Amino acid sequence: MRLLTLKKKKECASEGKKECLCYMYSDYYFDFEPENVLVSEDNGVVCGFIVGSCNTELFQSKMKKIYIPKIMKISKVWGIFHELCIAVNKKQDLKGGVAFHINIDHNHQGKKIGTKLMSEMENKISSNGLKYLYLVTENKKTVGYAFYTKLGFKVTKHYIGGSLMMKKEV
Repeated sequence: MRLLTLKKKKECASEGKKECLCYMYSDYYFDFEPENVLVSEDNGVVCGFIVGSCNTELFQSKMKKIYIPKIMKISKVWGIFHELCIAVNKKQDLKGGVAFHINIDHNHQGKKIGTKLMSEMENKISSNGLKYLYLVTENKKTVGYAFYTKLGFKVTKHYIGGSLMMKKEV
């Protein structure tokens, strides 16, 4: 595993949902918290990554001032969704939580890459004095839900529509 060298949104996607996600999960982290971008590669090809903000105030500030306005220009629905996410995150972050996003290439799933990335992120946030990792997942029927449960995440909140907040103490 190594720290990914700078890749900007132009290399992620060019429009719509993917561009919004790149603003949230690429641009912010590379611009302001590159030390919290952990990547797994296989023969020089990125096969998975995890990002997590250890600086709540910076994350909240930059999202509100820079990234949410950019997302709103692309999609009002995604902009509103991310505004809600930030509001939820702020409450958790102030309690010592760290929201994260992990993605493993489909062809590399089942090879313990996600487990290794999660372990590295747990070590990183623990060394920063933070208490737990958390996320919101779609529902209990997802591969992600099974993965998080296997790693010790517990459901802490149910949302309308079936989404769940899960967290794990580190």
